[in-house]
Amino acid sequence: MTGIETTIVTALTNNFIGQMIKSGWEGINKNELLHKDVGQLIREGKYLFLREYTQRYWDRHGMIKVLKMSKPMDLESIYINAKCLGNLVRDYYDENLENKYRESKHRRFNFRDDGKKDGLLLANQEQYLMVLGDPGIGKSTFLRKVGLEALKGNQGSYQHPLTPVLLELKNFKENEINIQVLIEEEFKICGFPNVEKNISNKLEKGELLILLDGLDEVPTANVNNVIEKIKDFVDRYHKNRFILSCRTAARTHLQRFTDIEIVEFDDQQIQSFIEHWFSSELDRKNETAKNCWELLQKKEYKSAKELAHTPLLLTFLCWVYDDKQSFPTNRSCLYQNALRILLETWSAEKRLPNRGLVYENLSIEQEEILLSEIAYQNFVADKLFLEKREVVKQIKDHLKQNLNAPQHLDGEKVLKTIEIEQGILVERARDIYSFSHLTLQEYLTAQYIYDNDLIEETVKNHITETRWQEVFLLVAGLMRGKADKLLLAMEKEAHNYLKTPLGQKLVPILQWADEMTKDSVDSPIKPVGRRALAHWLVIFYTCIIYIYNVIHIPNVTAIIHSIVIAYAYAPEIAYLITKMSFTPKLIDEFVQLVNLFAQDRIVSKVNFSQLSADLEAFKQIIPDDKATTKERQEFADQFLKMWSTAFNLTPELLNLSPKEISEIDKHYFYINRRILDCKKVAVNISPTVWQEIEERMLRVP
Repeated sequence: MTGIETTIVTALTNNFIGQMIKSGWEGINKNELLHKDVGQLIREGKYLFLREYTQRYWDRHGMIKVLKMSKPMDLESIYINAKCLGNLVRDYYDENLENKYRESKHRRFNFRDDGKKDGLLLANQEQYLMVLGDPGIGKSTFLRKVGLEALKGNQGSYQHPLTPVLLELKNFKENEINIQVLIEEEFKICGFPNVEKNISNKLEKGELLILLDGLDEVPTANVNNVIEKIKDFVDRYHKNRFILSCRTAARTHLQRFTDIEIVEFDDQQIQSFIEHWFSSELDRKNETAKNCWELLQKKEYKSAKELAHTPLLLTFLCWVYDDKQSFPTNRSCLYQNALRILLETWSAEKRLPNRGLVYENLSIEQEEILLSEIAYQNFVADKLFLEKREVVKQIKDHLKQNLNAPQHLDGEKVLKTIEIEQGILVERARDIYSFSHLTLQEYLTAQYIYDNDLIEETVKNHITETRWQEVFLLVAGLMRGKADKLLLAMEKEAHNYLKTPLGQKLVPILQWADEMTKDSVDSPIKPVGRRALAHWLVIFYTCIIYIYNVIHIPNVTAIIHSIVIAYAYAPEIAYLITKMSFTPKLIDEFVQLVNLFAQDRIVSKVNFSQLSADLEAFKQIIPDDKATTKERQEFADQFLKMWSTAFNLTPELLNLSPKEISEIDKHYFYINRRILDCKKVAVNISPTVWQEIEERMLRVP
């Protein structure tokens, strides 16, 4: 045991001894403990059981070692205060749940944050507390923490001077269950004297904090029996305080108990947990926690951060980051591991007994296939919240269509077991379900597409839908046999768009960009990159012209479209144009733009020296404050004509409205961006195929 652990156990023991002195225990000499050095007494072999109890509690409940952690961490160092809701959201039907989720514009399904209270505050307030929550949300950790705070006595956050006893209900396997005997065993094993008499006395006086962890983990056949035993025990010894934990999906009503539900971590809790996890001297020196948190804020890891709201999966993410000092670019592997934690690893680590055999002959692989089909069917239908009857039907249909799947299973029981044991499907309102995380639904959807060779069909139907963006990235990461098929299907859709009426208006711009950049062979930027920058120049300039022209016309919509798009390309120039501010500063912005194009040799058919000189000349003739509107307009016309001439920008090229540009960006350029994104995360791509795609990209086929 480390020095820190020894210090903690010693402090707990001293506080525990104080409790024993105050409440009394037959066989313990109060005067001896009050007037002698307790540490010396223990070293002499007296009252070892007092230290043994706190040591045993600390060893069993004060240390955390889950998943692939190489060594345990003490609960005190990583614990983040649990936040709870008193009213269970899922108890009420809400037909607008889907709309509320979409209006929230968050990826999280649990978007209710009002009314949250600190869990320890509620533990102090309520004599009988039922702590509910989804798998991996921290129910067991919360009970352990309350017990530790009780052991601290006046030094802790638990305000009642009671002796904590924690019992794990998964061990309640026998028909004959005597809770009092099990409590007595916790003291007998430590060597306490006269245990039966003393525990009876404490129970009668109400001097125990009884923590009953995991009602949902009781073997199915014994659940009703255990519930009745708990009710009888609580009624008999009602002066004590009780905290009972259970997964929300398996909850049962106990009359005396107040129900609360632990909710997911918010951003502040996630950040605090990461800071606690990476708190070593080396981590503080290297700012590991700060780097981990900042990485989770990046757009490409927004789905990973969504998982972090569940403490168990946040622990997994911290472990991954601790190992690599980063998160994998291929997120498919990350999410696959997270899914497996929920499917099998967590239950295995908790050593849950076989309960009810609902999964008899249904392997983890078969269950994953089942879940992927449910995820895909509903994602295609744009349904994130699912009615219970629909899910049950999908389960039944899947089992019927799979020759090797067990046909005798009850669809409703399978759904309930998935919810209780794994929490992958969660009841959000009465008989309304969703996947616990949108990330998991996206991953399972991608898995179904890959397993069933639906890549071309999916690309054709959904490539320009932004909600499918993460799915395509995950498909690319799953394709270990080469992602060529996915990229080629995307390229085909980009080329098909050029055959549409609006796509045809883009063709001259593509041809212009190709012609203007093809001879810039000494540029440090690849041909496709030069073509992209040339397209950018045309689109940006088109919007600038629109801003200038419509500023004199009461066409608010056109102005907004122009400004929004122009800002995306060159915010400073867009701002000055909207202010009709032809000033030396505006000309300097154009000069800077010209210098960047010249420096990287983006285009080869522009005389940049002459263009820079012309721009400097225009600075000398900018209309002053006394100039008329006509004089200002004439100046702007001359300036824009000079720019168009320098880049050979004909009226045909500039024949797009901002609205049309926006539509083109949402289709043609969006597809090309997805191609690049998928190429980046793909595990395996043929170099030849990619070279050919890159050569054709942003060109007329």
